[in-house]
Amino acid sequence: MLPVLECADVTDKDGGRHYWVFSVNLRDGRFEVFDSSRTLDNIELMNTASTIAGAVRQLWRKHYPKFSIEHFQIIDIDVPKQLGNNECGLFALLNATEWNGSQLPNYDPKEVLNIRKKLAYDWVISVHNTAPWRKLLRYDKE
Repeated sequence: MLPVLECADVTDKDGGRHYWVFSVNLRDGRFEVFDSSRTLDNIELMNTASTIAGAVRQLWRKHYPKFSIEHFQIIDIDVPKQLGNNECGLFALLNATEWNGSQLPNYDPKEVLNIRKKLAYDWVISVHNTAPWRKLLRYDKE
């Protein structure tokens, strides 16, 4: 899976960016697009996905010449669609972590605030988080 940060206008420093996920599904022999606001009917999304697929094919030919992926088609995975304008990063993260190759992600776009809270909590309390988060968040009572 590849996270994609697509810039609608590279000169726009204040916006015009959108996260989505591109996946190479070797088991099913296809490229998959997970976009929380568009489908492959959108010409910009299809053009970007096609460019990425072309680059992946080129690298694949160079590094794995015995197994061809030339026949892989680009398909749209029908993921939940975001309700707001600034949720694409969260949706891309959820789509990448929840997709198992055949089952659609299972979350409700209306639950974005709760999902954000849960992820923040999970990251803060993770055993892999070595930051002094209690001190940084002024969590400990003095």
